[in-house]
Amino acid sequence: MFADERAPRRLLVVQAASVFVIVLGFLFVGVDQSLAAILGGGSVVLPNAWFAFRMRWTSRAGIILGLGILKILLVIVCLALALVLFEPEPAGFFAALSVALLVQIIGPMVGPRSWKTE
Repeated sequence: MFADERAPRRLLVVQAASVFVIVLGFLFVGVDQSLAAILGGGSVVLPNAWFAFRMRWTSRAGIILGLGILKILLVIVCLALALVLFEPEPAGFFAALSVALLVQIIGPMVGPRSWKTE
């Protein structure tokens, strides 16, 4: 488990802030692109927020694995609903989506260490 209980929340804040910067950047291109960026980034950030919130009360490996699988399924469902219901502009949608996923992957590698090594 994490030695620092704030690590998942910190990563979530960095992820949301990076998506917000992309949304603001696409606001100069057009409102449609900015709304598409909100959909693309939100499709990743919201399931991650649920996962971070839910992880506060468990430490069992089986439950953590199940929650991780459920989070991935929630991301897929959110992406499918966003693409089918709203038909967003591709540039904004995929830019925010890719930034959110990159922060999720790279963030733990470059952020402060949150586990104990001895």
